[in-house]
Amino acid sequence: MKKLSMNEMNVLSNEISKRINEKKYESIKGKLEKDVDFKKLEKLNKEVNELNKKLNEKRSLNNEIVNKVRSKFNINSVYIDNNNEVKVMFNNLNVYNDLVLYSIGKDLNIEELINNIVNKYS
Repeated sequence: MKKLSMNEMNVLSNEISKRINEKKYESIKGKLEKDVDFKKLEKLNKEVNELNKKLNEKRSLNNEIVNKVRSKFNINSVYIDNNNEVKVMFNNLNVYNDLVLYSIGKDLNIEELINNIVNKYS
């Protein structure tokens, strides 16, 4: 008798498990079809699938509109914040050079520095 490889053993094990499950299912199939809870489960599963389909359609529409808004206003991302409000984020700016330039040889006024850079990029 040939010694089975690990892959062959896995395939055989999966096939045996599949056939055992099919036999067990067939033995209780009639009872399941009459069971009130199983019928509720089937009905609920259909409802969940319908809701998921609608949700996927809404997500697709949402993504389409997000992309339109992003390109129209040159926005990096549109997101929902913790208060469930739609927010936007613009492309990250590299303000490091400005920080250095505005602070060279001057008394550093943080608020003025921030305002100068904000005004430059907004």
